Amino acid sequence: MTKKVTILDLADKSGVSKSTISRYLQGISTSPDKEAKIEQAIKELNYVRNSFARHLRNQEPNLIGVLVPDLDNPFFLKIIKKLDELAEAEGYSLIVKTTRSDLEIEKKALQFIQGYLIHRIIICRSEMEEADVQEHSQSHNFVSIDRPYETIHSVVSDNYQNGYLMASHLAEIEPGNLMFFARKRENVSVLERIQGFKDRLEELGRKPYEYRYGSKYSVDLTRLTEYVSTHNIRGIISRNDNDALKIMTYLNDLSSQGQIGKIRMAGFDNIDLSSRIVPRLTTIDQQINSMCECAFECVMDDDKPIQNVIQAGELIIRESTA
Repeated sequence: MTKKVTILDLADKSGVSKSTISRYLQGISTSPDKEAKIEQAIKELNYVRNSFARHLRNQEPNLIGVLVPDLDNPFFLKIIKKLDELAEAEGYSLIVKTTRSDLEIEKKALQFIQGYLIHRIIICRSEMEEADVQEHSQSHNFVSIDRPYETIHSVVSDNYQNGYLMASHLAEIEPGNLMFFARKRENVSVLERIQGFKDRLEELGRKPYEYRYGSKYSVDLTRLTEYVSTHNIRGIISRNDNDALKIMTYLNDLSSQGQIGKIRMAGFDNIDLSSRIVPRLTTIDQQINSMCECAFECVMDDDKPIQNVIQAGELIIRESTA
């Protein structure tokens, strides 16, 4: 095992005293000559600075906690990437924990993060209800992305309108039966999309179909295919792009083999793969960068009044619904 490099090693290598090196590593300036020698020793010995220890010594709340349901969905990876970019520009760092869309796991993750000197915590598509947020937040130090709350800053996409918009698009080009694909137990965002989908089809005098699968299990594609065939489904709106791409690939294979007819497919989130796979996926872009920028403004402004920002999505029509 490689021996850990210490301040004593740096002192031996640079010829600078341990006390001077210690002060330098804490951010206290010394002479340019000594600083150059210390930096050279750090480079040659591959010394790793203990940023967390310095953070504790200085009592600087320059960490931002971020909770996301999972890292399998590129939607949340895009959120983390943008938040990290914004945080770095302001001299902050992220602590990221996943919740697996489980309330108890989320509460434990909160307890873990709150053990650090946290400036504020960003919760993404949280499982917490209003009472949970009030119980666990400290002086309104939460900001929510993709789920609205009354007592903390919230930045959300207009999910109801997004579902309504997507249903309008498919209904206009597909006279056959349309279906929404989702889990049996869904978060608020997807439930709003489903309601928008239902309301639009009912306005048009068409029956909205739903297919639900257990959230703890992978999708049974054989069973899904049977449902699609039995109910003569001609268009599917999936709960997100991630699931839409899996379903589309499978159903397109069956269609090319002549086992089922062609199915129009659409999703939500506009993940990168949606524009690269063939056929490219029709989707709703929820303007993640803009959502993150708005949320981060709330993170940095301690005096900003509590606000709930609802952001419009953008329908992106591609070949999957052609």
